[in-house]
Amino acid sequence: MKHKRLISIICSLLIAMFVSWLISTCLVFKPAYELISIDDGWKVTINDDQFDNVKLSEFYKILDGEKLRHGDELTFSITLPSGRESVPFPALLFRSRYTTLECFIDDTEIFSYALDMYEKGKFIGKQYHFISLPIEYQGKEFTMKMTVGENDAFNTLSPIILGSQQDVESKLVNDHLAIIATGMFLFIFGIAFLCITMFYAPTTPEVLGLMVGSLFCANLAAWLMSYYNLLSLFIYTRLETQIEYFTMYLIVPYCYLMVYFIQKIEMKRLYITAGLISTGVTLLQYILHYIFNIHLRVTLPLYHIVAVFGFAVMSYFFIRNIRKRDISPSGMIQMAGLVAFAVAEIIHLVAYVLDGFHIPNSYTLTMNAIDSGCLIYVMCQLSNYMLYVTQAYAQRKEYASLTHLAYADGLTNMPNRARADKILEDLNKGDNDYCIVSVDLNGLKTVNDKFGHLSGDRYIKDFSKVLVTSFEEKGFCARVGGDEFLVIIQEATENEVEEMIGRMNSALNVMNAIYSEYQRSVATGFAFRHECPEGSPSHEVYLLADQRMYEMKRKMHEELGIKNRL
Repeated sequence: MKHKRLISIICSLLIAMFVSWLISTCLVFKPAYELISIDDGWKVTINDDQFDNVKLSEFYKILDGEKLRHGDELTFSITLPSGRESVPFPALLFRSRYTTLECFIDDTEIFSYALDMYEKGKFIGKQYHFISLPIEYQGKEFTMKMTVGENDAFNTLSPIILGSQQDVESKLVNDHLAIIATGMFLFIFGIAFLCITMFYAPTTPEVLGLMVGSLFCANLAAWLMSYYNLLSLFIYTRLETQIEYFTMYLIVPYCYLMVYFIQKIEMKRLYITAGLISTGVTLLQYILHYIFNIHLRVTLPLYHIVAVFGFAVMSYFFIRNIRKRDISPSGMIQMAGLVAFAVAEIIHLVAYVLDGFHIPNSYTLTMNAIDSGCLIYVMCQLSNYMLYVTQAYAQRKEYASLTHLAYADGLTNMPNRARADKILEDLNKGDNDYCIVSVDLNGLKTVNDKFGHLSGDRYIKDFSKVLVTSFEEKGFCARVGGDEFLVIIQEATENEVEEMIGRMNSALNVMNAIYSEYQRSVATGFAFRHECPEGSPSHEVYLLADQRMYEMKRKMHEELGIKNRL
C-alpha cells in the first residue's frame, strides 16, 4: 500500500513538473511592439477636490486615510505619450474596481461600462477592460470618469498598459499563465472525475467523498479564474465578481463536507452543527445579496470569521491524524491537499490585511500562494484518484478470481453446477425459446477401475475440450457432476443442435482412432422450451432433456453391451 501511495504522489508531481516546464518554455511572451506602463503624472479629481501628478499605484496617498464612499465621482486625466512608433489597433488595458467607467479622448467618448448597473443599484465588481484607441491618439488627453458603486472600492489602482491590442491581451495572459493553467486543470480534472465518480456512485458509496472532491475542484477553478478577472477572457460576463464571491463563500462548506467523508469523527453532532452554521452563513450572505440588495462584498468579514474557524477545525484533525494515524492513506492524501489549500487561504487573508497598509508585492504574494495552494490540492486529489483506481483494480481482480473459483469446475475449468443453476434461473425471467442438452460420459467408472483415476480425469478433461469446441459458438457449457455435462443454447434449430452433437461425436471418434487404449462416447438428449407446457420453469426442460439422454444411454448399452463398451 505504501508503494502504491508513493507511486501515485510521484506521478502527480511529474505531471505538475511537466505542466510547469511547458508553461515556462513553450509559452514565452515577446511583444511585437513596445508596451508602455502609464502609472504617474495623472490629474485626479475626487468630487470637487483636485490633485496633480498622482501615481495610480499610490492613489491611497491623496486619500490620506479617508475611504471612498458610494456615489463618489472620480476623474483621471493624462496626456497620452507621443513621439513613439505607431502601433496597429492601439489599446489600453485597465482594471476597474467596483466603479462605473467612462473613457474619453479629448471630449469624445470611446468606452463606457456599467452605467446601467449603477442606475439600477446592481452590484458592480472588478473587471479588466481593453479600451480601443483611435489611430491618432498620441499627444491627446485621455480621461476616465468613475462613479463609486461600493464603499471603500479601492485605495490603489494598477497602472494602465498602452500598446497594440494583441500585445496588451497577450501580456495579461502571460502575467497570469500559472493561474490560467491551474484554473483550467482544476476545471477539467473536476468535471472529468465528477463524471467518472457519478458513474460508480450508485454501486460504491465511498465514491461520494471523491465526488465532493471533484465538485470542489470545479468550484475552485471558477473562484480562481474569477478572482483574478480571467474568466472573462473565456466567457465574458459582467457578473464575474459575483461568481468570485459566490464560489468563494462555498469553499468553507465544501471543506467541512470533505472532512466529514475523510475523518472518523467522534463528536458528530458538534461537527455537523459547525458545518451547518458555516453553510447557514453562506446562505444568509446569498439571501442578503439577491433579495435585500446587501452586496456580497459587504458581508466579506463574515466569510473571514467562518474561514478562520474552519481552518482551526481542519488543523486540529490534521494534527490528530499525524499523531494517531487514524485514517487511511487515501484520507491522509486528501487532508494534506486540503490543509495546503487552507494555509494558502490564510496567507491570502494576511496579504489582504497587509494590502490595507500598502505593503509592496502583496498582490504577487497572494497570487503565488493561492496558485500553489490550489495546485497542491489538485495534485493530492489526482494522487488520491490514482491510489483509488489501483485499489479498485486490485479489488476487481481479487473479486474476479474469487468469482471464478466459486463458479468454475476445479478439474476442467469449465463453469460448474452453481453457475449452470444461475443460468437456468435467468432463463425463467425471459420469454425466448432455448434448448438444453444433457450429456453423460459412457464408461467413466470402468476407465477409473481399469486404468486408474488419473486416466479417468484425463478422459473428463479431453471430453470437456471437445464439448466446448463443438458448442462454444452457440451455447453455454458446464460440468454439473462427475460424468454429467450440460449445454444451454439460446438460439438454434433442431437441425443445428443435431449438427453440433454430430460434430462432437466425430471429434470423439477421431480421438478414439488416435488414442485407442479405451473408447470414448457419450449419451445425449435435448429438449426445447416450446416442447414443455407454457410457463414451465427451466428445470422441467432440463428434466425432459435428461430423460431423453437416459433413454439414449439405455439403447446404447443394449446395442453395445454394458460391461466392455463405453
